Amino acid sequence: GSVDQNIPRGAVLHSEPLTVMVLTATDPFEYESPEHEVKNMLHATVATVSQYFHVKVFNINLKEKFTKKNFIIISNYFESKGILEINETSSVLEAAPDQMIEVPNSIIRNANASPKICDIQKGTSGAVFYGVFTLHKKTVNRKNTIYEIKDGSGSIEVVGSGKWHNINCKEGDKLHLFCFHLKTIDRQPKLVCGEHSFIKISKRGNAAAS
Repeated sequence: GSVDQNIPRGAVLHSEPLTVMVLTATDPFEYESPEHEVKNMLHATVATVSQYFHVKVFNINLKEKFTKKNFIIISNYFESKGILEINETSSVLEAAPDQMIEVPNSIIRNANASPKICDIQKGTSGAVFYGVFTLHKKTVNRKNTIYEIKDGSGSIEVVGSGKWHNINCKEGDKLHLFCFHLKTIDRQPKLVCGEHSFIKISKRGNAAAS
């Protein structure tokens, strides 16, 4: 039926309530589902007292709950490859004052840190990555755009196609990548976009929007 269309293969249902603090959330954006319907979702990062999670929120009526520093209790959510997924059947409630949790600063720091490019390159094929990187070079081809990102440890190509083809950015800008997949193309590790990928751009010289 239509209820389970967002449930990924191999996902685990968690019915137990989990109290989390919202660290970050994107604005809702459109993506094309496998049924070629245009739908909306948003990406968020949340933390418990002991770890942080990337979250895909497929029910954008929950947008207000995913506000930075908000405490929420999630249940009936799915977990796939360490990423939490919240859809129409999930429950998201505001936490009462006595249900709030103390998230250690070290976990917030880790959640906001980006992986080193050398570590991305060593990842397993199909692994999913998030992070903020400096755009070193942009090459626009007919069908896709190669965004070469760079840090002190190396550089890697991000292959943008579909709505991520030739986005408005230039060298020196920061690209905030959400849910990009590692693939080997021409024997080189590259990051490619999937249906839930999202890119947020911080223009060079502007403070990165939090």
